[in-house]
Amino acid sequence: MVKDLNFEDFADRLPPQNIEAEESILGGILLDPAAISQVAEILEPDAFSIQSHKIIYRAALTLHESGKPTDLMSVTTWLADRKLLEKVGGQSKLAQLVDRTVSAVNIEQYAELVIDKYIRRKLIHAGHQIVQIGYETATELETVIDKAEQTIFNIAQDRPQQGLIPISDTLINTFQDIESLHQGTALPGLNCSFYDLDAMTGGFQRSDLIIIAGRPSMGKCCAASSEIVLADGSIATIAEICQKQQASLLTLKDNWKFELTQPSAFINDDIKPVFRLTTRLGRYIETTITHPYLTIAGWRPLIELKPGDKIAVPRKIDIFGTETLRDYEVKLLAYLIGDDFLTDHNTEITNSNSLMPQEFAKYIVNIPGLREKLEDWNENARSKTIPTVVFKLNKRQIALFLNRLFTTDGWAIVDECSQAQLGYTTISEKLARQIQHLLLRFGIIAALRKQNSVQDKKYQLWQVIINDAESIKNFIQEIGIFGKKAALLKVQESLNREEYPDNLDDVIPVEIWQQIAVVKGDEPWTVLAQRAGIEEHNHTRVGNQAPTREGLMTIATALKNLPLQELAIGDVYWDEIVAIEPLGYKQVYDLTIPETHNFIANDICVHNTSFAVNIGLDIAKFHNLPVAIFSLEMSKEQLAQRLLANESGIESNRLRAGRVSQNEWEPLTAAIGNLSELPIFIDDTANISVTSMRSQARRLQSENGGKLGLILIDYLQLMEGGNTDNRVQELSKITRSLKALAREFSVPVIALSQLSRGVESRTNKRPMLSDLRESGSIEQDADIVIMLYRDEYYSPDTPDRGIAEIIIAKHRNGPTGTVKLIFNPQFTQFRSLARTTT
Repeated sequence: MVKDLNFEDFADRLPPQNIEAEESILGGILLDPAAISQVAEILEPDAFSIQSHKIIYRAALTLHESGKPTDLMSVTTWLADRKLLEKVGGQSKLAQLVDRTVSAVNIEQYAELVIDKYIRRKLIHAGHQIVQIGYETATELETVIDKAEQTIFNIAQDRPQQGLIPISDTLINTFQDIESLHQGTALPGLNCSFYDLDAMTGGFQRSDLIIIAGRPSMGKCCAASSEIVLADGSIATIAEICQKQQASLLTLKDNWKFELTQPSAFINDDIKPVFRLTTRLGRYIETTITHPYLTIAGWRPLIELKPGDKIAVPRKIDIFGTETLRDYEVKLLAYLIGDDFLTDHNTEITNSNSLMPQEFAKYIVNIPGLREKLEDWNENARSKTIPTVVFKLNKRQIALFLNRLFTTDGWAIVDECSQAQLGYTTISEKLARQIQHLLLRFGIIAALRKQNSVQDKKYQLWQVIINDAESIKNFIQEIGIFGKKAALLKVQESLNREEYPDNLDDVIPVEIWQQIAVVKGDEPWTVLAQRAGIEEHNHTRVGNQAPTREGLMTIATALKNLPLQELAIGDVYWDEIVAIEPLGYKQVYDLTIPETHNFIANDICVHNTSFAVNIGLDIAKFHNLPVAIFSLEMSKEQLAQRLLANESGIESNRLRAGRVSQNEWEPLTAAIGNLSELPIFIDDTANISVTSMRSQARRLQSENGGKLGLILIDYLQLMEGGNTDNRVQELSKITRSLKALAREFSVPVIALSQLSRGVESRTNKRPMLSDLRESGSIEQDADIVIMLYRDEYYSPDTPDRGIAEIIIAKHRNGPTGTVKLIFNPQFTQFRSLARTTT
């Protein structure tokens, strides 16, 4: 059982003190007037525990500051003139101090002993204050803890209170600053590497609150209709997900496997120009021109891609629901969707498969009023779709559904060249795409083909085609086709032939050889091929042709390289871009995915979402001052990776995947060494409050000798500001607290903020102060408001491609205006524009 603390137990104890050391200090000063200069800066009168000692030391300190000696006669006279001599014990007390002191040689060591006891007495006093704070039950716990921590921290800092100080002292310091500025040896504030920005702001001022605002996910958005598969097997559009503000969806990990994750932010980014990207498999997605796609060399924006390039798409989506229907209901759904009877408004089965009408007739009597139910979701053959419930069925019943669906309009053939093929034909594009997706859940790669109907030229037929051997084997094993056992048997026999060709489409892009070259080092290709057991007639393929998955695994195993092995067996299929077409303006949305920053939309891998980080890096680098970064959105590992990419000049996506060429290892190692020496400190606590930030900043400042260069917060809208239902009031409280934080630590505080969507509705998309999201107090409390704008975000053909505008919309102590910087999206890096000479 824990014993309750009883503070009365300490009432009968003497406070910490060292009388002998105090007397030795005073005696040394009276014996040797020069000794006071050794302790005057570190020892204050209150450090003495006895009142008479405080008075004597204050007298000596006053004489010293007046330029007068502190010998026995001078101190005695000063005390007598002010009628304080008797209070200290008379002249005999002063004489005793001198008599007991042999020398003033150790006066500094004595001062340390006195200060030690003084701090301990202050700690005891602070303890009593904390006890009183603890009884403040009406105050929030976090605030109570902060006040208690600040009480102790002030003792550790031992900083003198400024209070009211003479203007003369301020003028002296001001003159020294002006002199330094005039000589060009300093800026008024902390400068960064953006010289035009420094010229306009004079550097970032200590005690300033600086807001850097921009639209979220600048340009990285998907059209509202983009479909995403959720954890329960259901399909939702990105618009629906953003409306619900909740989802569990797939993301691609570094090991090339898909896992479920939850978005940390849901972004409605209004109307933007979008482009449709179509792949050879027939998959498509509509995004903005700057939206990144995954290539074998890393994530690249759409504007840098062209037909013929290979991008990552899932080769398997291993997600199934838990819902069930009665088996006969699943079969009937498949029959009714697949057969063309609906166009005739009757319930007759027209398929020539003799088993299908028998089974249909067996189950149809179980569903009275079938005609009325069907009309709700199927008007005609071209609008046929799979009901929502099917996507949430378990694996067995989805396989059963596809089995009966392929019975209606599916086929299984072996052509004249002994090549096997499975397929399905429909005039409904939506149905074809849904079938393609459901097959993907079983690891079956299917392609979509469009052609004109032979019987009726006004109709277009959509074919779902399965060609590669592995997918056909998966289909036969997992799904099958009811009533077509003989046809499937012929297909199976064809696949079992030794000479059956490999799938030349499911290969790794040829650019992978560049990464293999990095891993193998100086070993000749022929030697590597022999060591890997590659047959001699295949040597010429090494380094020239796209390797199969088996071929890559063979080489990766010989090299004992785990990343290449993971790529070989990963869940990614490399699909070829066949078209990129502008579609005009559409509503777009985006999701912020923690850690991986990607998700799957329309069965294609897409990416989601720093100027402020560049500033923090510069201040740490050029001023060697500690920089505290509070990252509420990215993890510390992700932020470190971004800084490393910036410093080394190597794209962050390649760093994350370990794809580093031989000549990049040296700059990478140098970048790690340089960054490791920088005083950058990261806290990635989610939803952190200003109180917690203050606590962390105190510790950092204390551990670095009272030095602190910058506090950076990413970003403002993710912070907590107390229990209130009014978010505007909460943001107001946060910004006031951040301003107070800047003044308390005398450092610039930079907070990132989002802009409202109002900017999208204007012809001129450049942001204004009124676009600051959620709170006018952000503008009111900020000393500087900086807004970021890139014209290519809205106009891909702009002459300012690669240029970022840094708009200073508010500057409390200086001019406003615009500074242009070069923006490199591969490294999330900003650089000053080259200056021209005339």
